[in-house]
Amino acid sequence: MNSGGVHRTLRWRDDLAQVVEAEIIPRLMLAHRGERPVRRIPPRLSAADDIDRLGALLLLPEDRDVLTELRRLLDDGMSLEEVLTGLLAPTARHIGRLWEEDVCDFLQVTTAMARLRRLVHDLETLCLDPRPVDPASRRVLLAPAPGETHTFGLTLAGHFLGEAGWEVTASFEPCLTDALERLRAEWFDVLGLSLSCDVHVERLAAAVPVLRRASRNRDLRVIVGGPAFAGRPDRIRLVGADAAVEDARQAPGILQGLLDLRIRAC
Repeated sequence: MNSGGVHRTLRWRDDLAQVVEAEIIPRLMLAHRGERPVRRIPPRLSAADDIDRLGALLLLPEDRDVLTELRRLLDDGMSLEEVLTGLLAPTARHIGRLWEEDVCDFLQVTTAMARLRRLVHDLETLCLDPRPVDPASRRVLLAPAPGETHTFGLTLAGHFLGEAGWEVTASFEPCLTDALERLRAEWFDVLGLSLSCDVHVERLAAAVPVLRRASRNRDLRVIVGGPAFAGRPDRIRLVGADAAVEDARQAPGILQGLLDLRIRAC
């Protein structure tokens, strides 16, 4: 394959990974825990044959009514989280592997991922109550660090913050143009930045002062998270952040703690 073909293949692979990480898995991981009594169903759904079968259905040229089957699982007492994390998430990863192995083409994968996104949306509409935004809630802007393409943890943190009552705005562009424009135009209490790759640490360190200067909030708090900061507390100061989040579930508490410190300092 020529260099252009390799570049295109890697680009499509990155696009696919971003779809799975940014749009599919976060919703699966943070599915609403409904009040329906949950009956634990044996782990048959996560078996390879079930994943293969669902993957094959999603890759067919014509649509199949998969939602009806998933609704039956819910009616039988399975939780939404079990359906999503036990079947749809591994199916998304399975389809991605099929494409990487050239078992299916990019058009098939794009169609299958669109069907998966629609399934997630339909299940959320079926099972979740809309969560109103508190007008008094605090605002956080989440964005990947410059050059970052992996946004799973970022989106996951956004969901936990939303559940905790924060008004969350997310920008998933790998450059900071959109984040800068938002900071200039809107008020945010906190800016959250994620980074998975060590090679972009210096770029993030250069970007943080620019983002602070652009902010309408002169006392903007900046938090960072992602594998690049795991076990490296020295990098928090290096990039000019106020705190780091190692587990997305800790994000609401850490952000609230930062704002509480600001209030006490006043």
